[in-house]
Amino acid sequence: MGSNSSRDFGDITIVGVGLLGGSLGLAVKAVRPGARIVGVGHRRSSLDEALAVGAADAVTLDAAEGVKTADLVILCTPVGLFEPLLRQMAPALKPRCVVTDVGSTKAGVVRTAERILRDRAAFVGSHPIAGSERRGVSFARGDLFAGKTCILTPTARTPSAALKRVDRFWNELGMRTVQMTPARHDRALARVSHLPHALAALLVNVQNADDLDLAGTGFIDTTRIAGGDPVMWRDICLTNRKALDTALAGYVKHVDKLRKSLAEGDGAALERIFARAQATRGEMLDKRLRQKRIEG
Repeated sequence: MGSNSSRDFGDITIVGVGLLGGSLGLAVKAVRPGARIVGVGHRRSSLDEALAVGAADAVTLDAAEGVKTADLVILCTPVGLFEPLLRQMAPALKPRCVVTDVGSTKAGVVRTAERILRDRAAFVGSHPIAGSERRGVSFARGDLFAGKTCILTPTARTPSAALKRVDRFWNELGMRTVQMTPARHDRALARVSHLPHALAALLVNVQNADDLDLAGTGFIDTTRIAGGDPVMWRDICLTNRKALDTALAGYVKHVDKLRKSLAEGDGAALERIFARAQATRGEMLDKRLRQKRIEG
């Protein structure tokens, strides 16, 4: 771990030690073996498991108790729990503490955190684009964040020093960081993340149970993310409902075009739809491959 980051954060508290929180603990330990990590949760069994796998050094069910020595607090619960947790933690935070998160929506999260924390602590919105449809600390991996992208969403109220510290933190875990406004984040993620999850769920729900025995790898691959945590995805949809509704409306327009092509027996139009998707996906994968070569 670089000298700057060693001075950035001493004690780190992870609130929510499931897949992401547990993976964070393991990732930090991999780059800074001597770091002290406190895990906060609402189930003793999960906290005991976090201790057993080495994702935390100490655990507590009390959020205020868990953050009182922290230099960095990372919220890793469903976003619907952020507000009550922030209210519990705020009076216990020490001066110069920085709070960040791993939430998949940002505009509402940032507004709420800045309102509650005010002058008590700096808040820097973060969204590491990493994860799995699996849940629980038993699936935590120390390399979950390596090579992935983390979006930071500063506002006019974000202290530049805190932003730099959080940026370095994610960089050290092997992540590439980009910055954008919370609103821009939510519009983009509604299209590339939240819409696909919603569609995967609908694609499963529309099936006849008897037909699922005939499903091949294409169906399994396409619907993998439908196995995600329902509570987490409920909160994501509710906290980004306007942007997701806009994304759904755009999708419906494409569905209508497909239906029109089918109704008219327009093979050329159907081919154009599939060719455009094929080309766009290929360009995306090529760009990612070039980026990896540059970073490597």
